[in-house]
Amino acid sequence: MKAGLASKQQALKAKTVTRKKKKEAIKSGTLTEQERRQQALEKEREQQAARDRELNRQREAANEEKAITAQVRQLIERNRISREAGDIGYNFAVGKKIKKIYVTEEIQNKLIIGQLAIVVFDEESVLIPRKVAEKIQERRPEVIALMNDKKEEQDSEEDWYADYEIPDDLMW
Repeated sequence: MKAGLASKQQALKAKTVTRKKKKEAIKSGTLTEQERRQQALEKEREQQAARDRELNRQREAANEEKAITAQVRQLIERNRISREAGDIGYNFAVGKKIKKIYVTEEIQNKLIIGQLAIVVFDEESVLIPRKVAEKIQERRPEVIALMNDKKEEQDSEEDWYADYEIPDDLMW
């Protein structure tokens, strides 16, 4: 208008026409092009935020998994019991496979009564004390290959032999 291209009357008419179009669009439920773009941008931002939240959740889960693995590794390394060259083969199951380690008689007895446990970590069989094995079992139960509980075995043996009396004069 100031440049002399349109008169006041033409400018006023143009404003009223655009205002009427907006009112009609609102009443009829149709959106103007600018409003459609705005809604599309908002929707895209929401989707991006959802993707970012999911990626952050996955990253946090991976970091937590790494931290647990590091804790288990540290517990095993600090508390491992050295296996002296023993001559007694001790068999234990790892998944569907039977593994064998050679131990001394003292270590074998401790494994049987449950004072020691066998852990398989990084494809290596390691002996650790029971208390440490229980801590590891809280974090990663699949790492524990063998942890005997002598109390359970004694209870089942006592029930089995409860009906049979052992004579006093029996010599083994």
